[in-house]
Amino acid sequence: MSDVILFGSLTVTTALGLVAKVTLLLLLAWTLTALLRRKSAAARHFVWALALTSTVVLTLITPFAPVLPLHVVSRAETPNVVTNARTIRAEAPPAVGRVTVNDDAGAQPISAAMPSFQNIVFGAWLLGAAAVFAWLLLGHVGLRRLTRASVPVRDNEWLTQLVAARAAMGVSRDVYLCRSTVVGAPITWGFRRPVVVLPIEAFDWSEERRRVVLQHELAHIARNDYVLQLIGGAALALYWFHPAMWLAARRLRRESERACDDAVLSRGTMPADYASHLLSVARGARALRLARPLAIGMARRSELEGRLLAALDESVPRAPLSSGIRMLSTGALGVVLLPFAGMRPVERSVVISQNVTTATDSTFERSVPASPGERLELDLGPGGDVDIRGWDEPRVRVSVMLGGLNWRDVTVEIGRVANGVLVRSRYDRKRNSQSTENRYEIRVPRRFDVRLSSGGGDLTILDVEGEFSGTSGGGEIVLERLRGRASLSTGGGDIRVADVDLDGSVRTGGGMVTMSRVSGSLRGHSGSGPVIYGIKPNATNERDEKADLRAYNVEKGGKRVTVNAEGRSTSMLHISKAGGDIVLEEAPAGAVISTGGGEVRVGRSAGLVDASTGGGDVTIGPVAGSVRAGTGAGTVHVMLADARAEEQSVEIHAGVGRVILELPPNFEGSFEIETAYTRNFGRATRIESDWELERETTDEWDSRQGTPRRYVRAQGVLGRGRNRVFIKTTNGDIELRRRR
Repeated sequence: MSDVILFGSLTVTTALGLVAKVTLLLLLAWTLTALLRRKSAAARHFVWALALTSTVVLTLITPFAPVLPLHVVSRAETPNVVTNARTIRAEAPPAVGRVTVNDDAGAQPISAAMPSFQNIVFGAWLLGAAAVFAWLLLGHVGLRRLTRASVPVRDNEWLTQLVAARAAMGVSRDVYLCRSTVVGAPITWGFRRPVVVLPIEAFDWSEERRRVVLQHELAHIARNDYVLQLIGGAALALYWFHPAMWLAARRLRRESERACDDAVLSRGTMPADYASHLLSVARGARALRLARPLAIGMARRSELEGRLLAALDESVPRAPLSSGIRMLSTGALGVVLLPFAGMRPVERSVVISQNVTTATDSTFERSVPASPGERLELDLGPGGDVDIRGWDEPRVRVSVMLGGLNWRDVTVEIGRVANGVLVRSRYDRKRNSQSTENRYEIRVPRRFDVRLSSGGGDLTILDVEGEFSGTSGGGEIVLERLRGRASLSTGGGDIRVADVDLDGSVRTGGGMVTMSRVSGSLRGHSGSGPVIYGIKPNATNERDEKADLRAYNVEKGGKRVTVNAEGRSTSMLHISKAGGDIVLEEAPAGAVISTGGGEVRVGRSAGLVDASTGGGDVTIGPVAGSVRAGTGAGTVHVMLADARAEEQSVEIHAGVGRVILELPPNFEGSFEIETAYTRNFGRATRIESDWELERETTDEWDSRQGTPRRYVRAQGVLGRGRNRVFIKTTNGDIELRRRR
């Protein structure tokens, strides 16, 4: 059975494996929390938060993670292609793999109902996920409405106690305190500006109860419980069908409340007094309808008994986890998560042995009548390299070379089905470990569709027009001289596309994608490697032809790209990576470069250079053109060359870091420069310029961007001001230099 692609590069096999991995994570969390039952609630809550966060991250990165094959053997029986007595079955000698050939042109498609069943299952999952996400969204809307309808608390006694509680619980963010007739017990929600909503009855409480309640709610804010609740909600939406996920989300909420109880008790409140306050507050608690999934309330009646017993038990540890343990545990899990996401069952193993040979009698060839416009269906469970080429004959010729340690265990079926030709391979016996090195050389009519499902191996398709779809567990993909549409993916390996007119996409879990001389809207995607192509500077849309990459040398992995000595490219180079350094030694016609994180260096260029990184230094120039540069954190150094009266603008954004801009002596332009600094930076940032600019420094701390900051700004005009220089950074100096 072909592995149906659900969305992107996520197949049925990958999805089932993902559910198994999530189940394993939840079982591990359950085991750890059971071992920690005599430890603090904060420790158990951290385990559940880490587990639910890991399920969401695992789901997001699995389609793009480099594949780490797990060598397993599938024993699933494959329906026979043979459908009537005219079938010719050639049995090989005992030491040789078997081949079944069917010459009946009227045979019916195999397993036609299975993909539709899988689509139904996927549709049911999608509806369930949408329903849970809608439930969470409505909860958020309900909380916003509740807050807007509430009345802000202006009572000095409450506000004084709020300030004291913020100091006691270590909350530096502003907290909006309000009261409402809708709630029966205190609740809190929000992240950037948290909200605490009090019931009307709270104004009759004693001073001690006010202190206890505020400390409890601010403990939730200090621990970022609202964000963790959102992550738990996302995990529920993705795995709504999983009973253990609902139990895990419930445990996350329960341990959150107990951890906040411990935080209040550890600051001097007597257990009996706290239990009395908790019980009194719980009497007024009532359901919040739509707001319930996200609101964090102090007293839910369903959880009250366990919390009261825990509060009164003086032997229970109440200390929070240290930040060191949290960082170490999170870092260790982060290191493990990517390879864990890439683990997939693959029916192809590689065993290197001097005793492994490919016997001459393991090679055979079969031909099947075929007409242009039909389809080649490849269902290769054990995997293998596939080479498909077009020719002018009305038939499909399949040459099979079985090799590797267990090639004798492989059965190959070749025959007609209703819409074309099927080539299927499978293991016909079960072993603990099986390894094959198979190869398929196939000739098809020049107008022919191809659909592939393979355990792994390289794929090459040349000189064919049609639709090309499917997935391979891993291996290189080469597409040349094709027309039509492609939707191909490989678990890991480079993809090379040249001289094609294709729409659609090609995707690899880890490897480099290069596209040269490509017409159509074909897009390339890679989980970890670079996607590289060139485009003409005057291109206006995605269907414009991708330029010739033969003018460039691309280092393995795509970290360094150089220009060939034989000639210079007239195309703008595009390079994108999920992460890692990019070095482009020269960009004669400009470049667009992006990486999720890492250093970016671009040498001499005569066109637009647009470079961005999630974090890392950016060095560009000299550039006789315009520059756009950005980094999440790092130093940006841009050098402009004389553009000889051509337009030359500069735009630089740095989340955090220093910016250096070197301009030619005759540069003319307008300047808008801004650097901000926060309290923890320790000093005011500076703007240093070889030109006279008007300067401005703010005295007030501005918190509109989150962390309070002050600004240092400069502006001015050189000459006719026909170019524009815009620079913005935080916690870094800006230097404007005149190039000598």
